[in-house]
Amino acid sequence: MAIIYGRAQTERDLLDIAPTIVKKVEDIEIIHQELKNKLGEEKKDFFEKVPTKILDEEKALEKIKNDEKVTHQKYDEKIKNLEKKKDQGGFSTISAPLKISFLKNFSKRREINKIKNLEKKQHAQLTEWKENPEQIFNRNKKEKINQIKTFAEIKKSHIHVGAKGELRVLDKLSQLSNKYHILCGLNIGLGHYVTYNGQKNLRSAQMDFVVVSHKGVILIEVKNWSSNFYRESNKISPHEQVDRAGRVLWIALNSWLNPSPRVTNVLLSIQDNMKYDPRFKFVWVSNLEKINYFIENRKEEFSDKEVERIVDRLKGHVTK
Repeated sequence: MAIIYGRAQTERDLLDIAPTIVKKVEDIEIIHQELKNKLGEEKKDFFEKVPTKILDEEKALEKIKNDEKVTHQKYDEKIKNLEKKKDQGGFSTISAPLKISFLKNFSKRREINKIKNLEKKQHAQLTEWKENPEQIFNRNKKEKINQIKTFAEIKKSHIHVGAKGELRVLDKLSQLSNKYHILCGLNIGLGHYVTYNGQKNLRSAQMDFVVVSHKGVILIEVKNWSSNFYRESNKISPHEQVDRAGRVLWIALNSWLNPSPRVTNVLLSIQDNMKYDPRFKFVWVSNLEKINYFIENRKEEFSDKEVERIVDRLKGHVTK
C-alpha cells in the first residue's frame, strides 16, 4: 500500500462546512439517510396518534367551556349575595354599589375574558389538528427537517462531488506499493510572481495529489465534472489549472533541490469526459482506471535518497 501524507483538500473543505457530527465524507450519506429514516418513523407514529390527539383537544375545549359556565355561576352567586346583603342593610349606601359594580365590570369580566382567550386558542388548535396536522408535525420537527435539508444541500454541492471524486482517486492511488508516496492537498506559494502565458501572474497553486517515487514526480488534478458542467463552465480550463500548478511545483522544487526534478502533469477525469488539449502539450489526461498503470509504467528517474529528499520538502505543504 502506498504511503499517504495529509488529506484531500476538498475533504477538508467539506468537513469545514458540514455539521460537527460529520467526521468523514462517508458520514454525510450515512447520517442523511439515518435522519430521513428517523423522521419517517416519527411521522408515522405522529399520524397514528392524530385521532387520539383530536379527541384530547376536543375534551380540553369542552373543559374550557365548562369552566366559563362555572365562572359565570360563581360570580353571579357572589353578586346575588351582595345585592341581598345590601337590601338587608349590610352595606353603606355608598360602598354597596361600588362593590357590586367592581365584581360585575372588572373581576367577572377579567376572568371571563381570560377563559374566552383560552377557548379561542384551544379552538384554533383543535382546528389545526383536524385540518392541517402536517403543519404541526413540521413545526415540531423543524430542527430535524432543517438538518435533513442541510445534508441534502451539501450532497448536491460541487464541493461534495469534488470530495467524493478525490477520495475515489486516493483510494485508487493507495493501491500502489509502498514505494510510492502520495501527498494530498498541497498548497505551495512562491516568493514572487512568475510569468505564465506571457503575463507575470502566477505565485501559488493548490494541488490535489502529488505522487513521488522512483518513477518521478507526478502532479494530479482531479475533476469530477459532468459533461454539461464541463461544457458550460466559465471557470479556468482544467488543463490550464494543472499546467499552472505544475509550473509552481517545478519552480518550488527547483529552488529547494539541485538538480531539480521534472514534474509530470496529469488531469484525471473521474467521468472520463475530458480529452487531451494540444494547447497544453505538457498536460496528460487520464482516468481512474488507467492512472496507476500510467504511473507504474514510467521510466525510473530517482534513487531512494532523491525520493526521500523530495518527499521531505513537500510533506510540510499537505493539507492536515
